[in-house]
Amino acid sequence: MTHRPLGESDLPMLQKALDQDTFEHADAKQYTMDNSFSEVYEDEAGPIGVLRCTKTLRMVSVWCDNSDKKRNATSTIAAVKAVVERAKASGFVDVIFETDNEGLSAFCRTLGFVPSGNTMVLHV
Repeated sequence: MTHRPLGESDLPMLQKALDQDTFEHADAKQYTMDNSFSEVYEDEAGPIGVLRCTKTLRMVSVWCDNSDKKRNATSTIAAVKAVVERAKASGFVDVIFETDNEGLSAFCRTLGFVPSGNTMVLHV
């Protein structure tokens, strides 16, 4: 098993892999964008897969009282602002969190997050 950086000549193989997969994926251009790196894993039979790595900061939180929407919203705004500042200062390009809470998802869309399944993404 070996791995190497994804090259221009690998893009048709990557696109074919993305096209045949039944799971949702980023498009091929995201595998070659700045602030990420991608590697091809292969063996003697050829390419097995492509791994993409990004500089993403994941947030995980819990509130003391889920019914206290006003205080939770205020703290969420303050937390996102502080996390974005830290993320930018540390070279991160995305802040993400996962949720099944439709209310939280809708609220965070007003803060600039974009849904991707149950993952909310904010490009910083």
